[in-house]
Amino acid sequence: KGNKFWDPHKAAQAVIAKRLLELGIIKHSYEVNKYFIHGTSHYLGLDVHDAGLYNSLQPGNVITVEPGIYIPAGSDCDPKWWNIGVRIEDDILITEDQPEVLSSKAPRKVEEIENLMQQAQQSVIEEVEQQ
Repeated sequence: KGNKFWDPHKAAQAVIAKRLLELGIIKHSYEVNKYFIHGTSHYLGLDVHDAGLYNSLQPGNVITVEPGIYIPAGSDCDPKWWNIGVRIEDDILITEDQPEVLSSKAPRKVEEIENLMQQAQQSVIEEVEQQ
């Protein structure tokens, strides 16, 4: 409560810039926007991108926090980083006390996500075979 809508974006931008610097992907923190090309949050409600005022967050607001990094081929960094994209989304309910992470049970680890994707693919294959 009382935090500004853009606070999650500023925090994500600082963390991502620090890590990209450590990895040698960027040389200056202001270069973070080369690979962090979108905002971190939007309101979530009746529409996927619900409208809201971009000022102080209030109890009852639901926002996404979804930082993403995209490094296209040909970028001016080591080619080992080319064609990498990473993005994860959390949905957050603003409350009177602490924010509540509505997506806290979603898979986070690479292995968990890949396993879930493989299960979905297998399910589709089985469905097609039954037709």
